[in-house]
Amino acid sequence: MSLLKNFPVLSILILSSICTASYIDNLNIVGNKHTQYHIIQRELHHPIPGEFDSTLALEDRNRIYNLGLFSTVEIDQVDSNYTVFLVETFRIYPIPLANHNEATGWSYGGGIAFINFRGMNQKLTLGGMFGEETTYFIDFKDPWRTGDHLSISGTVYQFFTNNPYYSYNYREKGFSIGTDFYNNNFHKIKLLMGLEYSTIDTNGIDKIILEKYETIPLNYKYFRGEFTYRYDTRDIYLDPTYGSLTTLFLKPKLSFGKSKNYYLFLFKNLIFLKISDRYLNPVISFDTRILLQKSRTFPIFAYKYLGGEDFVRGYSPLSEKNSSKVANLIEGYNVLYQSVQLQHTLIKKNDFNKMKTGFEYGIDMVYFVDIGVISNELTSFNLKNTIVGYGFGFRIFASGVGVIGIDFGFNPYGQKFYHLSDNY
Repeated sequence: MSLLKNFPVLSILILSSICTASYIDNLNIVGNKHTQYHIIQRELHHPIPGEFDSTLALEDRNRIYNLGLFSTVEIDQVDSNYTVFLVETFRIYPIPLANHNEATGWSYGGGIAFINFRGMNQKLTLGGMFGEETTYFIDFKDPWRTGDHLSISGTVYQFFTNNPYYSYNYREKGFSIGTDFYNNNFHKIKLLMGLEYSTIDTNGIDKIILEKYETIPLNYKYFRGEFTYRYDTRDIYLDPTYGSLTTLFLKPKLSFGKSKNYYLFLFKNLIFLKISDRYLNPVISFDTRILLQKSRTFPIFAYKYLGGEDFVRGYSPLSEKNSSKVANLIEGYNVLYQSVQLQHTLIKKNDFNKMKTGFEYGIDMVYFVDIGVISNELTSFNLKNTIVGYGFGFRIFASGVGVIGIDFGFNPYGQKFYHLSDNY
């Protein structure tokens, strides 16, 4: 009877204890030895003080992880503290550079990257590569200078190569400055402008291209602009398990030389759907792209190639390496493309060496089917010219490197090709 009499008091005490246990009134960030405090704090949307919400904590965790500065990010309530535990990854490191272009071959070089310059999440990279393609570059970006992710960026570069399709020497140099900003977290807008100078040496040029052009300008001068709009709801940029990324990209190149203006438009829609949280964490994704170009007279370097790592895997971007049945379906200016890909964990991503500089490493496996069609005119798409490729591959995740993709593609004509790609 005495217990029943005290039941209201006990209920209040229990309820008070529960509320106290879930209430946070302080922020505690652990592990940011170099990264400045406000760089992390501005990614946090969880109200403090307030009731601890595990869903909001997970969203905060993903935003911090997407900075690319940490190999481990964990957020939990410790007593009445909203505690963010971090392990910083490499912030300054020499970078061996290697690039594999399916059409030209390998290029090698080196540089140095500051991925957390001054502890401000600023990225400064400089370096160069030699081989089938030669390039020198300096690139800087401050991804959140002020306001709502208002950024500044700049690039200076030089690029040289021998065109693998028509055997002319191509040189390009230029610079650009840009900015981007957010609107309500999911809407991201980027603006860029710059100057671009290109020259062509036609000694040794393939006669096939001479039949397509009456005259070929040797010098190209462009004022280049870029507008990018992205609607981004992905949870993890490096390895999404759900959400979508819709991109609208417009690049006008306005000539102030003898060549003509030309314009490029790209629509890209990526959708990620998680199948299960259990066995191997499988995720299915859909990649839809529409690439369109318009000009009175296209420069010879404006061609796109439907085969290879950029579009339909299981084919070569070099027309002559494909089956004679599809060799004439690889080159053009405009592309329609669709891919379906299943991805699952092979080696779970883990943070090694937590006590020092963190290094995260893991491997996923993918299975894909790609289809695409290319045309020279906007109105001349013919679905009978669609090509299909399929295969499997691996995604290697590593701190500071991003994602390295190795794919083995096949086509219905008994051919197989391997494709190497990177995403940073």
